[in-house]
Amino acid sequence: MSETTLVKIADEDGIRVITLDHESRNNPFSAAMEDSIRRALREADQDDTVGAIVVTGGEGRSFSAGGDFNEVKNLTGGDDVDRWIDRVTELYAAVLRVSKPTVAAVDHYAIGMGFQFALMFDWRVVATRAEFRMPELRHGIGCSMGGTILNYVVGFSTMQKIIYECDGIPAARARDFGFVNELVEPPLLLARSKAVARQLAGYPRASWRATKVAVGQGLLDLLHETADRSKAVHRVAFTDRSAQQHFARVLGAKYQGAAAAQ
Repeated sequence: MSETTLVKIADEDGIRVITLDHESRNNPFSAAMEDSIRRALREADQDDTVGAIVVTGGEGRSFSAGGDFNEVKNLTGGDDVDRWIDRVTELYAAVLRVSKPTVAAVDHYAIGMGFQFALMFDWRVVATRAEFRMPELRHGIGCSMGGTILNYVVGFSTMQKIIYECDGIPAARARDFGFVNELVEPPLLLARSKAVARQLAGYPRASWRATKVAVGQGLLDLLHETADRSKAVHRVAFTDRSAQQHFARVLGAKYQGAAAAQ
């Protein structure tokens, strides 16, 4: 798939809407998808005609169901894991570095990396049918970065419940946990997200930007501080090969073919 097809860009009254456009309606994070998102965020932040940014998975599609198993299945537990964690860290940091207001419009699934990615935004508008999930430990994948982010956002005990239970979190429950700002019916999701973005874009820019840097720097620093620990955790997980067993169950013959080619 060409990089140019991985996100769609649209502007409306100063609001830049970035739509994730992977060929799968679940919008998994491939390396090309991550590159496209980082580039789109950077360009929007540098464009003086853009006042705020909305990121959506698209109508009737998931925000993101997490990492692309077709790529992650190839990790061996060596330096490739380190490069992957660096990529993930830079994806999240790219959202936090945007000086303009950012709004995540979340529908259907936000799983694993998709869940964590949503937590990087200034505001989260979520469809009532959406579901969040951090299932890594159940599948033999480390959850050190997800746990660190959740601990920062919602606190230690709630983080423990989410990453240890590995269960789906309905949108209403997610709001109770404190990481969802607004719930709306699915047909209203994008319109409400743009309305919030427009409201935030109406604030004086200098004070907004200075405040956003001040309050967001802690999480940005934490991402980089935890990167080495996350690399160590994922090296253990992928060396143990529990994760690969999960990928084999999910991908079936596609996984077996890739394994035979290695």
